[in-house]
Amino acid sequence: MKIEADRLRGITNGGGATKVVALGIGIGVSRLELRDIASDPDDRNVILVQDFTKLPDVETQLRDVSCAGL
Repeated sequence: MKIEADRLRGITNGGGATKVVALGIGIGVSRLELRDIASDPDDRNVILVQDFTKLPDVETQLRDVSCAGL
C-alpha cells in the first residue's frame, strides 16, 4: 500500500503535489501503516475512529485537513 501512496503523492494537481489523508476506521487499524500512507505531517493527515458511527465526530477535522494546502 505504501508504494501506491508514494505514486499518488507524486501526482501533481495544478502545479502542486497531491495530499494523501489516511482515514482508519475500526480497532484493528495499524496507525503505523496509516502514517506510511499519509502525507507529511502524518500527525495531522492521519485520522482514526473506532467505527463508522464516529465519522460525524471527525467530519470537520477531515474537511479541514483535506482542504488545507500542502
